[in-house]
Amino acid sequence: MLTKDLSLQNFRGALEADGRVVIPDVLETEVAERLATCLTTELPWELAYRDARFSPEHQAQRMSQTQFKALGPKQAAALQVQILDQARDQFQYLYQHFNIGEGMRSGQPSGLYVYDLLRFLQSDAFLQPARDLTGDAALNHVFAHATLYTAGSFLKVHEDIVDNADRRYAYVLGLTRGWQADMGGLLHFLDDDDTVTATLVPGFNTLTLFSVPARHLVSSVAPWVRTPRLAITGWLMVKA
Repeated sequence: MLTKDLSLQNFRGALEADGRVVIPDVLETEVAERLATCLTTELPWELAYRDARFSPEHQAQRMSQTQFKALGPKQAAALQVQILDQARDQFQYLYQHFNIGEGMRSGQPSGLYVYDLLRFLQSDAFLQPARDLTGDAALNHVFAHATLYTAGSFLKVHEDIVDNADRRYAYVLGLTRGWQADMGGLLHFLDDDDTVTATLVPGFNTLTLFSVPARHLVSSVAPWVRTPRLAITGWLMVKA
């Protein structure tokens, strides 16, 4: 699936210097196009957000499109107010996602091309080049979920550290065409003083890789945007 003659190891110097790297044209064109079609037309997206009223291990919430439509206008508006209220002083996010590994294990829905991608990412055909790129010989697992940001979607500052998983590197496989900086949805990296040190505009067939922990966020997508910001994101991990 990787572009022929692409050597990820060639980007190791940039990764070591900056803690992050952007690799253009990472997949064969046909692969990237098929993934974009899958994300655009085939995935059963779920709304993803947090509810701080629950204990930390139960705050992550998911809602299917059917469940969201069943809320009706008043309840949907109340949910949005709740999410934004909590975002004022707590970690919060709001976007649509699809857990690729979960869908592959359940077979619901079946036959998605993103399953082929995840099988590739979890094989040595990708993991060995990833080890060469990062210099981390222990990498043995990849988590992946598809994400869709529309007007109002956002992801507040976080570092990707969790207690129950050894995440070494985060990645974003961009599948977004024609995105401009004024549309929002930008990936910002910050230092400990909340100064933005780098900003990346969503792209198509680009792989962004950065070490964990790294303080970063995705800025809110502008209210006038009508095209989706599409990506497959996750982590390169060490799994026992």
